[in-house]
Amino acid sequence: MGKKYLKGFANLGIIPVTVNTAGSYTATGEKKVLLGARSCAPTDNRSEFTIPGDDGVYDSGAEWSDTTLVVTVNEMDLALLAALGGVDMADVADELEESTFDVPPEYALTFSALRADGGYRLYRYYVAKCSGYKITHNTRSDNNDAQTYELTFKCSPRNADGKIRGTKDVDKGAALTWLDTIPAFPTA
Repeated sequence: MGKKYLKGFANLGIIPVTVNTAGSYTATGEKKVLLGARSCAPTDNRSEFTIPGDDGVYDSGAEWSDTTLVVTVNEMDLALLAALGGVDMADVADELEESTFDVPPEYALTFSALRADGGYRLYRYYVAKCSGYKITHNTRSDNNDAQTYELTFKCSPRNADGKIRGTKDVDKGAALTWLDTIPAFPTA
């Protein structure tokens, strides 16, 4: 059995969240693939707490509030950038007009990380909103590097059960279909 450290990042995609209420959660629709996935840096945001009692510490710990994902991709289609930012899709053809009134929708975000043994670790974030993006434009000069897009996602707990992330390991050669659909909650 080989080592299972992670050494890759691929298969980045989003699926629209159609219902996210206190009673149910559904993510349906066509999965959109973000091409040229280069990197993903998750930061779990936790708030520490201490409860005093009996002249000491009665309890302490940390509560997970959300996760910030910073994802870098090589290219970004204008229609996909509009979808992530909540821009009216009717206005997008070969031109994108962004405004202060755009409201980013919720997506389920999925991706894979290649393991050293050839298998994959698969990830699902159930409620992700793109809170912004940036790109740095450089002259071509002496290199042909891509001018990458850095997308920032805030991944919140889904309202029905508080789940933020799902993770699954699959062996080498196994299908990665777990990334293509998100199970509804509660299950039927």
